[in-house]
Amino acid sequence: MFLNKIAFLLCVCLVTTGTNVVGQGAFDAGGSWWGEPIPMSIPPWTSEYKLKPGDRDKLTAADVVGPDGVVYPNWKHVGVEGGIPDVAVALKLERLGARPETDISEALEKACAEVGAKGGAILIGKGVYYLDRPITVRNSGVVIRGSGRDDTRLVFRYSIVNPQAKLPAGWPGPSVFTFRGGHLDERERFLAADGKRGDSILKLKESDGLNVGDHFVLRAPVTKRWQAITRDRSAGAWGVRTNQYKIRAINGNVIDIGEPLRIDYPVADGSSIRTMKPIQYSGLERMTIEHACRMGFDTLTSLWAWNCWARDLNVIDAGCSGVHFRGAKRCEVRDSEFTGFDAKVHRANENWWGYAGFTQSVDCLIDNTVWRRFRHGPQVQFGAQGNVIRNSTFEGSDAQWHAGWSTENLFENCRIGPTGPYGSYGFGMYSTPSHDTSHGPNGPRNVVYNCDVTSGKDGVYARGASENWLFLHNRFAVNQGSGFHADSGFFDAILRNNVFLLTDGKSPLLFLRTPDCVGIELVGNRLYGGSGKIVEGATKVAVDENNKALPAPKDGVPERPVANPPSIYDWQQKKKSK
Repeated sequence: MFLNKIAFLLCVCLVTTGTNVVGQGAFDAGGSWWGEPIPMSIPPWTSEYKLKPGDRDKLTAADVVGPDGVVYPNWKHVGVEGGIPDVAVALKLERLGARPETDISEALEKACAEVGAKGGAILIGKGVYYLDRPITVRNSGVVIRGSGRDDTRLVFRYSIVNPQAKLPAGWPGPSVFTFRGGHLDERERFLAADGKRGDSILKLKESDGLNVGDHFVLRAPVTKRWQAITRDRSAGAWGVRTNQYKIRAINGNVIDIGEPLRIDYPVADGSSIRTMKPIQYSGLERMTIEHACRMGFDTLTSLWAWNCWARDLNVIDAGCSGVHFRGAKRCEVRDSEFTGFDAKVHRANENWWGYAGFTQSVDCLIDNTVWRRFRHGPQVQFGAQGNVIRNSTFEGSDAQWHAGWSTENLFENCRIGPTGPYGSYGFGMYSTPSHDTSHGPNGPRNVVYNCDVTSGKDGVYARGASENWLFLHNRFAVNQGSGFHADSGFFDAILRNNVFLLTDGKSPLLFLRTPDCVGIELVGNRLYGGSGKIVEGATKVAVDENNKALPAPKDGVPERPVANPPSIYDWQQKKKSK
């Protein structure tokens, strides 16, 4: 019953109404980008994240002062703890009867059960194999490994061998492979004192039954008090202000989690913890997976997974979202290539919402990947905190902060667009607003660093209520519209050293639609083409320094700005041990 509730509330973002063309359904369901913004206070609330290096009394362990003087989120705990291991082979699948050109579902299920008792890799030999039903991995330490991306090919045939079958229901949704941990404990242990951003200890009303090493979900429910502050008119999904932690020490009713909170967890909202047993250190690697089944299956998903991974995969005709970790912490997707359904199949199947990113996952990493024919990517939603998506290409997609208070996520050195016919909204980047009744607003201090974005409409369509987002060293090539559109209480943002090429001849670098978009800093940006104006709209920016308006080049696009350092994520990784 509990998981069904999560499934309903999280999947509400996928509901559409009417008979609209691909890409408009979410607008109709939630009254999204063309809806009327909700008036916010000015500023929407007291600023907490717009910090300077000299603010020593305000800086916390959740903040990292960069070499450029910008205060960033802390991404030092991102990715598989200790790195993805090279797991020794424990079983060759041929021993259980696996042969090329046959269905290996039963053999693979037996192998997962056998290896699950002790851990290890299951090796699938060279050749083409059929997978006629989904596989769920429930034991930690199980790695499903092919003999190489070009040597092992799995063909998923679920709907072909079951022509009357319907898409399986339930959360986290249908997937060829699922890494599934244990259920959440029904017992809630409530906080006795507010969990403050930057804290690494939590005071509980009661701690009986807890042990060092326990994993838990920390959650602040959606309440009328919180919705009044953020003007959130969404349905209030279960997993909005959530994170996952491990108990490092216990002292009475105080638990030490060993890492800083990214957001506040107020007692007034009924914040609590619930223990769970995640699946850990399981992986899917070194193979090609083809979706011959024309249904909306992910390739790999998860529920309550820690330190799991997908790497060196080639996914062909993914029915939904390729690899999409849900309810996960410190998981990775790397060195892989994903291709979604073609446009005709997307439309015919009504399962065209391929997302390249994370849902209700924290401190996860996507690195060195290519995504083609997906709706939104890079993308984060519903309580996604502290994830990093970098060094990746998203062809035909738009970047999305898609729902539910997604916070402190980093998109770095990604190539995005041009937006395509697969359901993207047409903007280079988009964030859902408070008045979107399906999705709701996104959280503070998301960062876009050293990316290259091409779009048909506005380069960034930034909706509030959202605090202190950072856009640094990016290039935007925009066919029609402004370089950066802000409304609905999108405030305290910093735009520094970005290049905007606007080809419509009439739009500004920054358009401020509503007067609650205050505290925005523009420093060292360059506008090529457009109206020649840096700022237009309902209010003024807080800082306007060294920005230049230049004629559009006759041929090509301006060079990308130089980012120093080239990667803020790498810079933090090098600093974390010091």
